[in-house]
Amino acid sequence: MHFRLLILPLFLLASSLFGQNKSNIIRYSHLKINGLDFSLNKDLILKEFGKPNRTFEPKYECGFFSEAEQGHKYFSLDYGNLKFIGNKKQGYQVEEIQFSSRQQNSITFGKNLLSHKTTIKEFEVIFGVKVSGNETVLYNKGADDGLIFKFSRGRLTKMEYWSPC
Repeated sequence: MHFRLLILPLFLLASSLFGQNKSNIIRYSHLKINGLDFSLNKDLILKEFGKPNRTFEPKYECGFFSEAEQGHKYFSLDYGNLKFIGNKKQGYQVEEIQFSSRQQNSITFGKNLLSHKTTIKEFEVIFGVKVSGNETVLYNKGADDGLIFKFSRGRLTKMEYWSPC
């Protein structure tokens, strides 16, 4: 009898520890910005987007872009509504996108355009996920990092890169 009472709590614990499921995993290679991959070298970023508004070292304490953990310096290229992170040796990737009516870049997943007009329902259909609340995390297939998508008033407002500490 006691064994049966332990099964449910153990199952719930295991479910939360191994939170990735097939419905919240995507291939980053299907995400594009102006037709380009989310991972780019700095020269291509500068050619496509011009000089950033500012360049700085974010100095994250932990994660995949932490100088202390990874042993490399990382730089953010900040364009206002768009931010890249990386370095010359490892390349750069999209770190953050603010979706707004002023957005001048085309963000796509496959053939689907993502913008400030994208509703939660449209997002759920595009990615095959269920959004609960105002945000959801989609993990990169075969990796531990992910993208957090945020919504306000039922519409897509932000995408942020996330990595575990």
